[in-house]
Amino acid sequence: MRRIYHVARADFLQRVRSRRLLVVLAVVAYLGYLVNVGAIELAYQIEMGDALTNVHGANTASFVGLKAGMTAAAVLLFGGFYLMKGTLERDRQTNVDQLVGTTPVTDREFLAGKWLSNIGYGVLVLATLGFATVVNHAVHGVGPTKPLALLGPIVAFGLPLCALVGAVSLLFESVERLRGTGGNVGYLLLATVALASLASAEGTPPSELPLWIKASDLLGHVAVYTLTADPLTAAVPAADGVLPSFGLLEGDQTFTYDGQSWPIWIYVQRAGLVLPALVVVLVAAVPFRRVRSVTSSEQTGRLSRLTALLPAVWSGRENSDPDETAADSQPVDSVSLTPVEDRSTGGFWRLVAAEVRLAVRGRRWWWYAGVAALVLVPIGTLLRGGLASSHATVTRQVLVPLAFVWPIFVWSEMGVRTTRHRLTALVLSSKYPVEQLVAEWIAGIAVAVSVSSGLGALFVVSGQPALLVGLASGAVFAPSLALAAGTWSQSSWLFELSYLMLWYVGPLNGATPVDFLGSTAASIETGVPLAFLGVGIALFGAALLHRKLELR
Repeated sequence: MRRIYHVARADFLQRVRSRRLLVVLAVVAYLGYLVNVGAIELAYQIEMGDALTNVHGANTASFVGLKAGMTAAAVLLFGGFYLMKGTLERDRQTNVDQLVGTTPVTDREFLAGKWLSNIGYGVLVLATLGFATVVNHAVHGVGPTKPLALLGPIVAFGLPLCALVGAVSLLFESVERLRGTGGNVGYLLLATVALASLASAEGTPPSELPLWIKASDLLGHVAVYTLTADPLTAAVPAADGVLPSFGLLEGDQTFTYDGQSWPIWIYVQRAGLVLPALVVVLVAAVPFRRVRSVTSSEQTGRLSRLTALLPAVWSGRENSDPDETAADSQPVDSVSLTPVEDRSTGGFWRLVAAEVRLAVRGRRWWWYAGVAALVLVPIGTLLRGGLASSHATVTRQVLVPLAFVWPIFVWSEMGVRTTRHRLTALVLSSKYPVEQLVAEWIAGIAVAVSVSSGLGALFVVSGQPALLVGLASGAVFAPSLALAAGTWSQSSWLFELSYLMLWYVGPLNGATPVDFLGSTAASIETGVPLAFLGVGIALFGAALLHRKLELR
């Protein structure tokens, strides 16, 4: 336990010294403000004829506590993975893993310490949200401010997810193929699938909910449904059997929830989430390798030294110096570098071609197969007679979002490739330091245009050129966000987190204000893609500003 404690303490102290944490806590505190002023609502959506009515609770301490608890759970489920992930990679990059590998700390103890550090990081996020919730309720809330009613749901809903998400992030870092962008995308899909069981609870009274639905309640939807069912149906009888919705929902009607004693199953269910977390940590120890194996570059170096020894062995001089042997066998002029006399050769477009090659080469076969499918499927639809009205919705809501999430493997490297390979000083001292960033941006746009080229041809030939605005918006906005986030944060996590959240809420689920691809008619009519096109240009300007500051 002492070894586990010191691993956790050292990792936690390293995290709290980061400027990244200040940004995270500021965003979380702002969420606490939004919960209290009603910008983030916990509402019940009821269909009354052709209209959809949102029924929400008055902002009493008990109801705001439930909203804050679900906010904490949502932040940790969808954002906690990306915030916690990286603790093992940081040790690999700084060679701390090799140092710890010489100590008596076992792999399980090491991972247990990292897991406790992840939990501590999550607790810090929960504490910030709790403090902001209490302070803001004292200013904006309804009725007396009750700290226990406000903070209790945050702890009950958020703390178990700290343990679970922290364990899953360690597992993904321990498996080599899940460490990168593919693992980040896969986790988002996994978290989305984990919430699919809520659909089975719709229309079922709280007393008749199956045990498996209660046990799989990650965010607390079923718990909130159970707690608020009686006061809700007393005020709005038509809300019987309606599960709560959570997000940016404008309320039309109000009911009052003043709190009640929680059923014992809620406490058991939330505490039970710690058990699979423990199992995941133990499973992560199986593929985990603390000390890296010999890299290919090291193997090449050993092979070259062995090759240099062979002439000496053949000549009978086994004890000769390899460097001396190599020097004797070749004249100095034959191994010297050609002097650079003209630094202007090649030009800007040669730089763009080099960035495109860096962007697309070295991918796995399934990535190229996915690109081919995204290009050929729309062309096949075009050859079969064009875009029929029955297929238009599927194309816009499925193929368009897929076309602009598949290149994320390329975009996530933008702005951080030079830092990751320690080439920043070389690029800044070159003749084209700013042009290199522009070329990288153009390469990202070129990849986006290539992947969505089939969709563009389909929309043009089918007589729907207005949809090209959404494709243009995505082709500019995504690489610009990647470049700006990468250059300013010096890592890919900020882009992957922000872009995946926007993509999931907007193009994939049809939230009009953030549907930057125009997957719904409402977003195109309101000009959302054009707005994001402007945002993309501004983000590209922010990336150029960072490069200018680096050159000072």
